[in-house]
Amino acid sequence: MSSLEGQRLAAFAHAVRESTLKRLRRVPPGRENWRIAPGAMSFADLAQHLVDTDEWLFKKTEGKTLEPIVGYTGAIEIADRAAYLALLDALARTGERRCALLESLTEKQLAEKIFDARFGGEVSLWWIMVRGNLDHEIHHRGQMAAYLRALDV
Repeated sequence: MSSLEGQRLAAFAHAVRESTLKRLRRVPPGRENWRIAPGAMSFADLAQHLVDTDEWLFKKTEGKTLEPIVGYTGAIEIADRAAYLALLDALARTGERRCALLESLTEKQLAEKIFDARFGGEVSLWWIMVRGNLDHEIHHRGQMAAYLRALDV
């Protein structure tokens, strides 16, 4: 049986993802690959990175030992608006999967210890979900907001 905490986390995760998608949808056509600086991730890179971090999270919750995931410049190059919108659809789908996963977790599962090198050892699954995934997305959402301001959007 799912936990109240899992349900709350799922609701929060849904709000976070919707806010991220709202920003990404505001990217002007033709600016999907725009970077604020040569070494910075583009809007498309950021969206792909969030898809990748969700996929990483799904594998991690299956008990797999994984190295921390790192985003990088040039992860994806968008050819046209249709490709960008398909990427946003993929981000929406992984967000839905993340919410379903969170809703399914029991208190016991959320408390389970998992090794994660980012945090220096064993942490709870709850910590990986909140600090390692949701807070991480919020950080990148802030980047997107700054990028949009730089573009006067």
